[in-house]
Amino acid sequence: MKIYAARNNDLSIRRKASSGGMFSVLALKVLNEGGVVYGASFNDEWTVVHTRTDNPADLCRLYGSKYVYSTLGNSVQDAIKDLKDGRKVLFSGTPCQAAIMRKFAGDHENLIIVEVVCHGTPEAKYWTRYLDEVCHRHNRSVKDISAINFRDKRTGWKRYSLTISFSDGEEITSFHGDNPYYGAFLHNFTLREACFSCPFKYPNGSQADITLGDFWKLGTIAPDLDNDEGTSLVIARTEKGERLLIGIELIREFAYDDIVKCNPGVASASMRPSKYDKFKKRAADESRSIINLFEAFIRPSLTLRIKISLKKLLSVLYRRN
Repeated sequence: MKIYAARNNDLSIRRKASSGGMFSVLALKVLNEGGVVYGASFNDEWTVVHTRTDNPADLCRLYGSKYVYSTLGNSVQDAIKDLKDGRKVLFSGTPCQAAIMRKFAGDHENLIIVEVVCHGTPEAKYWTRYLDEVCHRHNRSVKDISAINFRDKRTGWKRYSLTISFSDGEEITSFHGDNPYYGAFLHNFTLREACFSCPFKYPNGSQADITLGDFWKLGTIAPDLDNDEGTSLVIARTEKGERLLIGIELIREFAYDDIVKCNPGVASASMRPSKYDKFKKRAADESRSIINLFEAFIRPSLTLRIKISLKKLLSVLYRRN
């Protein structure tokens, strides 16, 4: 296993990507060899589905993180057919989706499986309800949406935003730290139950050839490489994965212990919240505002809010003195 920090040299693509834009580099390499690529994209209803492409012009649909569990549909069967037809296949997805692909296709010489470093995946129903409610609050319809960017880096890689764009040019955007959908996701309330006991983590769980993710906290171990355009964590887990990286410019190699400190999702599953069952029970009532429910469960406790307020007050008094 070899671990690298890497970035796409095309800054325009890197700015569209969630981290360093390395997925597009790998995907283009496979397409240029006559292969096909499978990955997550939005459909016309702005839910997330797995899509096949053999056209470089369509790759942009697969760029960027989508914090919703994608529907695989017939993608696994279609990928196996492509393999039987002699095509090279790059199949990308979450670690559990990578494992599904591996189970049915085996270690085929023409198959490259790329997984993402996964915090866990929200159930699609929460995303659908959130999106419908956001549109309703702004007198819009889902049909009016022209683009969605879960990791809008115009506010920076580290201060990314969720942006929903409409066909008339209007945008709804919010910093991820203030967004209720993100809050419920990062507090693990919307994750699937299976995510809390994910068997596909390091050391023996991964079924992928390559793992891609954000190289968070890069500045703590390599300050000279840190910037706010995004840097990818690239883990070559197999010889096949290492071969795909040949000829691709990689910035620097790192040790496993270093990257786990930066991105614990490489090795560990997310923790199940103590109020997870309570959240699920309340969320089952679809007449309830899902945004209000998210905000209620991610809001700090009264005790914590008092401590935060006191800390701010003491800080102001200290500065005055």
